[in-house]
Amino acid sequence: MEAIMLKKLILPLILFLIFTHNVLAQQRGETLVDGLYSSLLSEQRELLIHLPNTYHLSETSRYPVLYLTDGLRNFNHASGTLDLLNQSYEAQEMIIVAIKNTHRTRDFTPTYDESYNQWGISGGADNFLDFIEKELIPHINKRYRSNGFKVLSGHSLGGLLSIYALQTRPHLFQAHFAFSPSLWWHNSAVFKDTQRFLNQSTPLNNFLYMNLADEGGDMLRAYEEYGQLLNSYKRSGFTFHQEFIKQENHSTSAMVGQNRAYVELNNMLSCTADDASKGLTGIEQCYQKLAKQFAVNITPDYAAYRQAADKAIQDKRYFDAISIYEQLIKQYPYITDAYFRLAYLYEGKGEDTKALQTLDKALKVSLAENVENNKIKTFRAHVMAKLPEQNCETAKIYVENGKTKCAL
Repeated sequence: MEAIMLKKLILPLILFLIFTHNVLAQQRGETLVDGLYSSLLSEQRELLIHLPNTYHLSETSRYPVLYLTDGLRNFNHASGTLDLLNQSYEAQEMIIVAIKNTHRTRDFTPTYDESYNQWGISGGADNFLDFIEKELIPHINKRYRSNGFKVLSGHSLGGLLSIYALQTRPHLFQAHFAFSPSLWWHNSAVFKDTQRFLNQSTPLNNFLYMNLADEGGDMLRAYEEYGQLLNSYKRSGFTFHQEFIKQENHSTSAMVGQNRAYVELNNMLSCTADDASKGLTGIEQCYQKLAKQFAVNITPDYAAYRQAADKAIQDKRYFDAISIYEQLIKQYPYITDAYFRLAYLYEGKGEDTKALQTLDKALKVSLAENVENNKIKTFRAHVMAKLPEQNCETAKIYVENGKTKCAL
């Protein structure tokens, strides 16, 4: 009887804990299922969409878009890695559009090679890029708040497609990621246009990240040859980052490379120390140059503006840093980091009450933004410990053992 009663008590408790966990633990950002019928490809194309964490916190913000090939395989690690980097401001927030495969070999290869018919008919890369340019991109721009900056990311044959797109349609994407690219395809057919492409005098204004894992044979040979061409021709406006990640293999080069590519792209788009020393105005001027360079309407986000505050702190211009963060809170009231950093500066000036008020706001905002707030609570406890018992104007008061205290 007791065992039966215990089971009756345990089951509701388990259900309560599961329900409570689901309520409190929320995914950052939003994942959507989308799709469209392609007249050019004569088929339905299914998409997975990841919207960045701040997408619904600001109705006016616009974002770069990452177009991800091999979408089903790469979606989770690409979106998860980007969100992790976003939380430490090491990469720009982006909308991710993952394109599910239908005929992989057909879509990713620029030429027809009869010897690979066992993997599917090849040579449809131009049609696939037509689909992206004329159907998919307009579809995304209509449905989601994009800012015009576009990235194409691919692995293996998808990496080949990224480089082929760079060489044949440099206007279509502003950045290209190519992980373990199959540059050997059809006797390295993509090389036929590489030298002419890299030797042009007109500015390219584009970015390429490419890597290779612990791979040999034609894969290694073609990769090294392409790297030599990249280093031989320094086309104006073109930035590239090439590396070997020999501790990885062909299957993992995309997962590791996606992280590295995000960071390198962010570094390329970062403003200089001289720009940051001019405050928010300097950051805005920097982005005006970037927008002109890439011919897209990109504007600074919070992470970009934060460079100005970081530079002020580095130069020990603490009052300037405080002023910058006070302005950023008005502009980005939904960003927890701005409140936390401002509170830290207030505390450094000895304005503990002001720091406490700002930390209280940071805690409230952190719940809406869905970010970790343990460091805020810890720092708040540190500030509270410095305040006299009666100075509780920003905190709840409670009584313990006959003493009035401020709630943490």
